[in-house]
Amino acid sequence: MKILLDIQDKNITIEEDSIQIKKHQGILAKFISAKLTYTPTHCECCGVKNENYTVYKNGTKTSRITLPMSGIYPTFLNLKKQRFFCKACNASFIARTSIVKEHCFISYHTRAKVLIKSTDAQSLTDIAKDCSVSTTTVQRIITTEAKKYEPYYHALPKHLSFDEFKYAKGQMAFEYVNGENGISSIF
Repeated sequence: MKILLDIQDKNITIEEDSIQIKKHQGILAKFISAKLTYTPTHCECCGVKNENYTVYKNGTKTSRITLPMSGIYPTFLNLKKQRFFCKACNASFIARTSIVKEHCFISYHTRAKVLIKSTDAQSLTDIAKDCSVSTTTVQRIITTEAKKYEPYYHALPKHLSFDEFKYAKGQMAFEYVNGENGISSIF
């Protein structure tokens, strides 16, 4: 089952008879139950080493993680994440996994699927339907990725030309042009 879902985290175990098909937001969806647990080497809050049960298991917290569609149904992973408690700092923290970002419920594979589908000529709504996420989430994923490729200029060009002119109904505009390559911007 882990191979089918492409879950490579060794700390996740799929529970027996864990697949259920039930309605979610008005449509049939596939839910798979799993558990994430391990023994931490140290406290993530204060950094103290886990010796003599300084950090111990303290219940679980279930997260519904959106996975890429498996078959014809939207697929979700109901992941019971182990909670830990540290005696040294009286703080608790939750087990981490490599399939999803911390404090996030959309898997890395689903994010990748959104980005791959965004390269095709598809609307945000179609991508959202195919990936079982909202259109806002699709836009946020695309925008976040696009920001990585925006040019960031640390300095002004060597040769800079600029001009101001009247624009629509008497408003003024400002244009500057890089004198070396002709790239311009208007404000």
